[in-house]
Amino acid sequence: MNVQDWIDRLQARWKARDPEAIAALFTEDASYHQGPFGTPHVGHDAIAKHWTATLSHQKDPAVWFGTPIVSAERASVEWWCILYDPATGTPRSAAGCLALRFAEDGRCALFKEYWHGAPEAALEPAEGWLR
Repeated sequence: MNVQDWIDRLQARWKARDPEAIAALFTEDASYHQGPFGTPHVGHDAIAKHWTATLSHQKDPAVWFGTPIVSAERASVEWWCILYDPATGTPRSAAGCLALRFAEDGRCALFKEYWHGAPEAALEPAEGWLR
């Protein structure tokens, strides 16, 4: 699998709200870092649990990814999303970057996510933002 295929699968599984399918994109011992300071989610069960919790706080995601930058087994890609609170319908936007390292089988072994949020706003990416 190439990196773009992996990103496309992540995007589709996020929109389908399928935490188990998202976890299957990762190696059994993958390390998933959401920001630089927290404890990483390690392994399929922890990643699926993280995504189950994440998805419970959002509905109707609109998700965009830029073109990944790839070097050997490493890649980075910008992303953007608009989400809605399931209880109130209030929108929020987030944009960030993923730093990824892949195993030989094409699954992600190391995932680092950095992002910024805009609460109570449904903001689409500016033209040319995600290239």
